[in-house]
Amino acid sequence: MKAVKSILEAEGTSVEEMDVNENYSYESDVYENFVIEKVREDVISVEQYYTQRMDRMRDPEVRFDVSDPDDWTPIEFRQDPGVYDRDEDGIDLEGFLSTWDSNLQNQYPAEEVEEA
Repeated sequence: MKAVKSILEAEGTSVEEMDVNENYSYESDVYENFVIEKVREDVISVEQYYTQRMDRMRDPEVRFDVSDPDDWTPIEFRQDPGVYDRDEDGIDLEGFLSTWDSNLQNQYPAEEVEEA
């Protein structure tokens, strides 16, 4: 996820330096809102979301095992309503992640993002 790593770098941090529960949120008038959060010591959540009837809808959320900061492994995928997959050994999202990463780089360029 080059987009996420670039944004964290622009924020002056990295996944290794983030504390558990530390997060960075970004809002857009055009695209779905975007959040990066360290949810456990070796797990980071990357999420785009919208609000529907006062409920936060993940579109999508991917959690990565970042114990190797150079090789993030997707371990959980959620897209509301009703799509969920989890495997601590990793799930195959290669094609999806490539497209999503490219979209995030275009939607939230690291040099232009400002935390909400």
